[in-house]
Parts: sequence; C-alpha cells; structure tokens
Amino acid sequence: MSALDFILELGVEEIPASYFGPAMKYLQERLTNELTLAKLSIAKAQVWSGPRRLAIGLWGLPASQEDQVEEVIGPPLTSAFDANGNHTKAALGFAKGQGVSASDLFTVNTPKGAYLAVKKNHEGRPTAQALTEIIPAILESLPFPKIMRWGDGERQFVRPVHWVLAVFGGEILPLTFCGVKAGKVSYGHRFLHPGAVVITTPDEYPTRLAEAHVLADFQNRRAMVVKEILEAAQASNPDYKVAMDEDLIDEVTNLLEEPVAILGHFDSQYLELPAAVASTAMKERQRYFPITDSQDRQAPYFVAVNNTRALDMEVVRRGHERVLRARLEDARFYYQDDRKTKLADRVEELKGVVFHHLLGTSWEKVTRFKELALGLAALTSPDQKAIIARAADLCKCDLVTGVVGEFPALQGYMGREYALADGEDPEVAKAILEHYWPIRSGGELPTSVAGAILSVADKLDTIVGCFSVGLLPTGAADPFGLRRQALGVILIALDRQWSWSLEDVIDKTIIGLGALVKTPAKEVRQKTLEFFKARLKNYLQKTLKVAPDTAEAVLGLYGHNPPAAVGRAVALEDLKSRDGFKDLAQTFKRVVNIIKKFGARDEVAPLTLLTHPAEVLLRQATEVISDEAQDLLRQNDYQGLLSRVTTLKGPVDVFFDQVLVDDPKPELKNARVALLARVSQIFELVADFSRINAT
Repeated sequence: MSALDFILELGVEEIPASYFGPAMKYLQERLTNELTLAKLSIAKAQVWSGPRRLAIGLWGLPASQEDQVEEVIGPPLTSAFDANGNHTKAALGFAKGQGVSASDLFTVNTPKGAYLAVKKNHEGRPTAQALTEIIPAILESLPFPKIMRWGDGERQFVRPVHWVLAVFGGEILPLTFCGVKAGKVSYGHRFLHPGAVVITTPDEYPTRLAEAHVLADFQNRRAMVVKEILEAAQASNPDYKVAMDEDLIDEVTNLLEEPVAILGHFDSQYLELPAAVASTAMKERQRYFPITDSQDRQAPYFVAVNNTRALDMEVVRRGHERVLRARLEDARFYYQDDRKTKLADRVEELKGVVFHHLLGTSWEKVTRFKELALGLAALTSPDQKAIIARAADLCKCDLVTGVVGEFPALQGYMGREYALADGEDPEVAKAILEHYWPIRSGGELPTSVAGAILSVADKLDTIVGCFSVGLLPTGAADPFGLRRQALGVILIALDRQWSWSLEDVIDKTIIGLGALVKTPAKEVRQKTLEFFKARLKNYLQKTLKVAPDTAEAVLGLYGHNPPAAVGRAVALEDLKSRDGFKDLAQTFKRVVNIIKKFGARDEVAPLTLLTHPAEVLLRQATEVISDEAQDLLRQNDYQGLLSRVTTLKGPVDVFFDQVLVDDPKPELKNARVALLARVSQIFELVADFSRINAT
C-alpha cells in the first residue's frame, strides 16, 4: 500500500506569542494519538507556527485503515443447541443479529467456558475520512488561555480564521473549520507577499512559505532573530554586548514571520535611571534588546526586531527611538517623583492597598508575615531579627511607588534601590529585593538569611491564607501561583538546610491569620501540608529522578521536613540501584508485616526474656545502631545512616531462621514482637519500607 503525506495549516489573525508552545505541543500529541487509536501509522510528524498560522505535517500515512477481523462472542454452548443437536433460538438470533447464517458460527473456548462465535470482517475506512472526522475536534480543543467570537458570534477560536489549507495525498481534504472550507492555498507575509501560495505536501510547505517571506519553522526563525540582533549590535561598538534574554527572544520569534533587526540609540541622560528601569522599559513595553558595555553597564543603545524590511530603515529606526524616548521620559518622571518620599514614609499607604478582599490589605499581610518571619528567625538565625524586622516593614512599600505602578515587574528591585538611596542598611535593602525570590521556576534563591526567611514567611502567609478562605488551586488554574510559591519555600528550605517542621510553621501561620480563617484549622493544616508534600514529591520525581515508591516511602514519614525527606530519598534511591536491594527490602518488609500482624509491642516488654543467640545478636545490633544512627542524623549523613541500617539484614535473617515469633508463651511472643518493633523504628529513621516495591 502506497504511503501518502498530509499538510494542514490554519491561517488566522495574529495570535499572542505566549499561546504557541502549549498549543503546538497539544496539536502534535493529540493528532498522533488519535491516529494511533484509529490504527493509522505515520512515519513522521512536524509542526510549524507563526503569528498568523498553525500547521502540522504528517508523512507516510496509508491510504486507508487495514481491514480488521473481529471475533464476536455469542451465547454459551450449553444454550446454543437443543437435545437433537439443532441450533436454538438463541443461536439463530445471534447469527441473524450479526448478519450471518447459522453455519458460519463456530465454537471458542474462553476462561468462562465454551461459547458460539462468529468472525466479522471490517473493511478499513479511507484515511481521508478518518482525518476529516478527527481534525476539527482537535482544533476546537486546542488549549488557548482565551478564545474570541467574531462575525455572527457563532464561531469561536483564538483568533478569526481566514483560510484552511488541508491536503492529503495531493487532494484537498473535504473539511470545514469555523465556516472556512479547506483548500490548497496558504498566504505569505502580510506586506512582502500577501498573495496566495499553493502548497500540496508537507515537504514543500517550509520552502514555499520561505519564498513568500515567511520562516515557518520556529527554531530556524529563532536562529535568524539571534543572528539579526548580533549583527545589528556590531554597528554600535565591537566591545558592546546584547542582553540576550531567552524568554524575550522566544516571544519576539513568535511575533515575526521574517525578522529584520535594527540598532537604535537613546539619550545618555536616561542612563542616570537604575539599570533595570531602562532595560524593563525596553524589554517589557517595546520588546527591545538592551545593550551593555564591556563592564556590563547599560549603554545608550538597543536593538529592535521588525517584521518587515522597509525601503528606508532609517525611518524605522527613528520611529523606534521616538517611542522609547517617551517610555524612558515617563520612567524618569516617576523615578524622580518617587525620590521625593522616603520608602519608610510609605508604610501607611499600604493600608489602602488591598491584597485580597478575603485576606485584608498589604499592610495587614506585612504585619502577619513579619511576626512569622521573626518566629522563624528565632529557630534559625536570632542574630538576624533586627534586619528582618526592618526589611519586613519596608519590603512592600515600593508597591505604591510610581515606577512599580508603571513597571510591576520591578517590585522588590525598586524597593532595594529606594532603600539604599534612603540610607538603609544594605542588608535590609538586599532582603527587600530577595524576599520575592524565587520569582519563577528555576529562578534565583535568596542569598541572604534575612531575604530567605522573609521569602518563606511571605509565601507561607499567601498559601495558608488562600487555603484558609477556600482559594484553592485546581488542575486547570492556579491564579495566585500557590504551586510556584510552595516549591519556592521547599527550595529555600533545601538550600538553607532548615529542618523546622512544615506542620508547625503552618500552624503558626494559621494562628497569625486569626479571624480571617474561614475553614476549620485542622482541615487547613491537613490540606496545606498535603499540598506541600505533593510539590515535594513532584520535585523528587521530576527533578531528582527519584522513583515513585521511594518518594512515597520517604514522604510518608518525613514529608513535613524537606531537607530530611530529600536527603533520605536520594540515599535510598542510590541504595536501590545496588545488587541485593530486593532481598534487603523483603527482609525489612517482613519485619513490618509481622508487627502489623501481631500488633507492636513497645519497650515495656521484658527483652531480658530473649536469651536465644539469634535474639541476643539482633538485640545487641539494634542497640549499637540506634546510638550510631543519632550521630549520623545530627550530621545529615543519610548515606552513612543507610549503610549502618542495612547491616541489620544479617541479624534479622538469622532471627527469622532460628526463632519462632508466634511462640505459645505470650510473654515470649510479646518480647520478640517488641524487639522487631525496635528494629522497625530503626528502619523508619530512613523510610517506610512497607511502601517500597521489592518485586
């Protein structure tokens, strides 16, 4: 059977840059999965995207599905024939219902006994028919954050659809999407090649569009963006460097079809602004790339990337410079106006800033997490209390400044700048900046103790506060970024090796929220702790590549203490990779199962009754390792702890070989179970081995 190729493209109005990644991943995965379910194989799939198009190519599709033979089970043999060996009504009815004669029926043996059956041949559907049914449903379900309606309001998609290119095996696929019938026509660059482009195969798709001034492949277009930026920057000074923000490069790439970069200049007077103010004005508002000198200082140049090469690029340059000048002038006005008021004098203004209508003002929030932070400092760094107290008072004050109002991404940064300008302690200023960290997944962690403690306190107040008033994240939405903030708390605790209990800190946070708590405190504590455990489990599995059973075994006992959980999980995962672990785990699980069976007997049991050599050996080994284990735990030496704990396997195996736990004498049985309970307690210094997969 000959293989055929398929090309699909939606032509739309410009799509927001951030929408492409999830949508294109979904399109490829969902379409290939649906084809697999339809028993249609492909040799290759590739997606393309641009501001005005979404496309996917499939290679090596069959012309139709393979014919399928289905075995349909009918009535049991016991009810299929009468006493004379003739088919019963049940058998005849089954045959009629399947569209065959009784002579086509045959017997099959199943686990439930013998049954009548019939084979039915299903002719494979044409692939074109399957694609026509599959594709519209997939397009309608693409995961865009927002959709819009247009025309008569009946049609809805991320943006209005202007054309649909759908060609299978050289023929137009007869489908319609959002009222637009499919054809063989795409369109090039809106200005440089607005006319139609005929495309019939995925192989010619990128080439034909490139001829029409559209680079359809994201990676190729991104490489062109980088090349254009670097070449434009060379026009300023060979020693100058471009601030190559990777996220900004991705965003710009998704906004362009054929990138053209140009160097711009601005007045040096704006270099008097804090560096981040000018660069933020360029990057966030204009999507320009700042340029720095050999000492990483802001230079009075920038690079703008355009979607069109104009006849006179000097006009384009002046346009960019004029727009940026207005942005920088606004920033300078706000900055100069902000400097008229000290940061400390803005504290009262926070009383008018609502954090959330269920959780009070920003001033109230600061008051809460300041007390929580001072409590954490008492546990870890009492000498930092004064810095923490002052930084807490000031850390949200930049929210009411003009610069942060204009550029919200500068919160924290401007707080530090204004604090330094006001003569505050540099450590206080650093904590003001760092209390927001980490800002994103993989972002920087606080480098100062005060910043780390304030960050944890602020994030805990937000997380526990939201759980207290029912603002819970869902699988589809997390508007307050609680998952990110919980991971931030965990990463800071790991970085600092803080061993305080999450459960205790959550309780303190609940107390601080006071009358704002609308959910029973016990429920808030439980849900919040489970939420943190889920983030910690995800971190163990996704980042540290710890197996699910290892994560469960550790988190069941130490999920409240991130450093303790991570240290044990990493050590245990390493042990699992070694020879003999399965036997070791089976031995440990046997101990746990016996305790569960007979009920744990604690230290009150008379262990002096245990005189058998195997019992004495195990008891002595337990006592020695118990003492050593505490020293290893104080040193956070989890590898060493596991090494010592595993030496119990020998004495435990000897004990099971030579001693009957379920002794007829109750006092002896209790003593033996009590000994095993002590062994189990040592195991639990590492993990709950009953959750380890030892098969």
